Amino acid sequence: MSYAYPSQQTWQPHPRRTTAPISLHAVAVFQYLAGLLTLAFGGMLALAAVDLFPRLEYVAGDSTFTNRPGDVTPVVAVICATFAFVGLAAIVLGRKVQRGRNWARIVLTVLNALSLASVGLQAYRGQLPMPTLMAISVPVLFMILLNTRAARSWCRYRTY
Repeated sequence: MSYAYPSQQTWQPHPRRTTAPISLHAVAVFQYLAGLLTLAFGGMLALAAVDLFPRLEYVAGDSTFTNRPGDVTPVVAVICATFAFVGLAAIVLGRKVQRGRNWARIVLTVLNALSLASVGLQAYRGQLPMPTLMAISVPVLFMILLNTRAARSWCRYRTY
């Protein structure tokens, strides 16, 4: 019977992991929360459109205002559908980045960079007198968390 020496054993370069690193879990949880809040806001707006605008028609009694609820409700429905789409997209992106899809990590990095550029443009134009700490720190934090060594390795090779 022979004994296996370390040089004779099969060597695997990286052990397979079963869960994402904590940095991607944190980004995914924030994506889930943002998606749920966006869905909730769209739902509340839809409820307000269904409940509030018909009441305005009866309360106003003005001939110029009676046609307005019929014109406003489809616009509000489109806005609600947009909020629903954005909320679902945020949830899906959070799930995909947590499962290790590199394209989702890149999409979230680009979206955070665009958000940071938007805050910088608003500050440059003077529309935002002093960029709020939250508007700058959250995209920067997410970009750092999405580009850690463990996150890149998880999204590419399922290791970290």
